[in-house]
Amino acid sequence: MNKTARMIPTLIAALLTVLTLAGCDNDDIDQAYDLNGYWQGSIDGNYYYDRYGSNESWDTEIWFVQDGDFSNGGYGREIDYARYSNYSYAVEFDWEVSNGRIYIDYYDGYHIVIRDYELYSRGNSQHFRGYFDDWDTGETLASFDLIKVGNWSDWAMRYTKKRDSLSAAPQAVPAALEKPSER
Repeated sequence: MNKTARMIPTLIAALLTVLTLAGCDNDDIDQAYDLNGYWQGSIDGNYYYDRYGSNESWDTEIWFVQDGDFSNGGYGREIDYARYSNYSYAVEFDWEVSNGRIYIDYYDGYHIVIRDYELYSRGNSQHFRGYFDDWDTGETLASFDLIKVGNWSDWAMRYTKKRDSLSAAPQAVPAALEKPSER
């Protein structure tokens, strides 16, 4: 009995440790779930100059696709539009939320870390703002403020309504947004 009584505090401490560590993972998964969707807005700073060598004003669209309901990351696509020269640049990426930061690994070799970000609501819209840092140097490249303009479920419903009723079953994601390894 005495040995069992001494083991109880150790078991409680172990259980609390497991629950604490599981809580961190849940935060990352919850944040990844909230990112899942289609965002539009602007990025201010040296980000575009660093990427494209241009000081022109740009607008951006970022699509985050969560790789499963209980995943802390996934894949996506960013499209940047130059406001005055009509130039656009699209690149796909993999992303992951880890310890309150978002790591984006672009397929063109560019890498950023999103830090000090917040997902918040204003009126009926969701917003996402924070800072882009260079993955390698930690240098702050830009601040951003994006508005969520759609969820994947919203897109799937619109796609289903638009397709011809005699066509084959709808795809879950358009070809442009399929996971790159599935193409």
